[in-house]
Amino acid sequence: MHCCERAQKAGVRAGLPLAQARALFRADTIRLEADDPPRRRAALRSLATWAQRFSPAVAVDEDGPGEPDGLLLDVSGCERVFGGEARLLRQARGDLAGLGFQSRAAVAPTFACAWALSRFGDGEAIIVEPGGQRGAIAPLPVEALRLSAETTAELAEIGIVRIAHLLELPRSTLPARFGEELLRRLDRALGQAIETIEPVRPIPPPAVERCFDGPTAQMEVIELTVRDLLARLADALLQREGGVRRMEVELVRSDLPPERFTITLGRPSREVRHLWTLLRPKLERAHLGFGVEAVRLRAASIGRLPHEQAEHWREGEPATAAQVRRAGDELLDALANRLGAARVQRAMLRESHLPERAFVLRPAIEGISGSEACAGLTPRDRPTLLFEHPLEAQVVSLTPDGPVHRVQWRGGGGAVRRCLGPERLEPEWWRTPPGHGAARDCFAVQEQSGRWLWLVRQHRDGEPDQWSIHGAWA
Repeated sequence: MHCCERAQKAGVRAGLPLAQARALFRADTIRLEADDPPRRRAALRSLATWAQRFSPAVAVDEDGPGEPDGLLLDVSGCERVFGGEARLLRQARGDLAGLGFQSRAAVAPTFACAWALSRFGDGEAIIVEPGGQRGAIAPLPVEALRLSAETTAELAEIGIVRIAHLLELPRSTLPARFGEELLRRLDRALGQAIETIEPVRPIPPPAVERCFDGPTAQMEVIELTVRDLLARLADALLQREGGVRRMEVELVRSDLPPERFTITLGRPSREVRHLWTLLRPKLERAHLGFGVEAVRLRAASIGRLPHEQAEHWREGEPATAAQVRRAGDELLDALANRLGAARVQRAMLRESHLPERAFVLRPAIEGISGSEACAGLTPRDRPTLLFEHPLEAQVVSLTPDGPVHRVQWRGGGGAVRRCLGPERLEPEWWRTPPGHGAARDCFAVQEQSGRWLWLVRQHRDGEPDQWSIHGAWA
């Protein structure tokens, strides 16, 4: 069992019975998830690939007792790029915190010494100078040497619980009683034995290329080549059960620098027809110079796209939901690549009781975040159209806080047929400093024409302020 920092502060520990752990929290604040070792290992391997920004040699720590739970980085020489080991360590931990991970890290001359200090050292970021391994690990418990449970228990029987106690014993007497493992672990920590790691080797993205015998400026030849390369790239993606999210195209020209352009997709795809539809307008605008010598296609970003059963016998029947969704995604891809991703947007839900903050515009080809996918709508009715700038209105009400009788705006208006409200909306206290922001009373009023308006009266300093129309129901 693993637990978060908040649970640890409440007294939850690994191995604690679930019923006892539940007793330390309110029932509505507990979130339990089943342990999934394969998924955890896959996530750790993905994190190792991400960590290659700090070192080209990154390995998953699989030599320690229990399940892998850390990374080993060979940062020899890499500290110069970051301005020293301290800055490298600080940036690595800061970037991990940005991903939502809590971390403990250590930089030491040996992997074993860094492993011991990161887990049992006094501090969350420790740096050991060359030659300082012995003094650094001496106060640590013998578990920091990554010993087996049997060896640790045997050492405890004779009162050896710290590495300092172990270092005081004659070296020649250790193998006979505790085996070669103890000396090997100790030598690795002190730098007297070599320890190597098996770095994670990321799989390069699929790429295809074709070189011509000589430069060609015939667009028909280049188009046929690109379509053929797209088919080969789709076969490579099929083998990986993936689809392209971002494709880079490079035309190697004989007399000019390479011509490069990119297409971006909102959903993974390996449909040659769809990819060609996106590539063709950019290819037609490309400057070929005195001829193209080679064409390269690279799937810079790919996403998982499992196999699907093709149903050819549905011809003539209504399109399925998946087909409709795929057609909509292809339309968004075409618009975003022709007009620009920033110009094709969609409204995403956002948790807020204020209508103007209940949605946010995002590029349509971007993925939906977890918070946006789980966002819920307020149960109250809200206008379908919100004005970017509220319109000033003159209102006649029967009482100061009572129903609205007449409303005048934009030189028109008149008597109100129906009035619902008020609904009091307070500012978001977690965003607005105390004493700032204004509460508002909201009314839904129906004009004589039948149109419903979202009428709002601001309250500043506890006193009613002017009326304005913030939206309408279509």
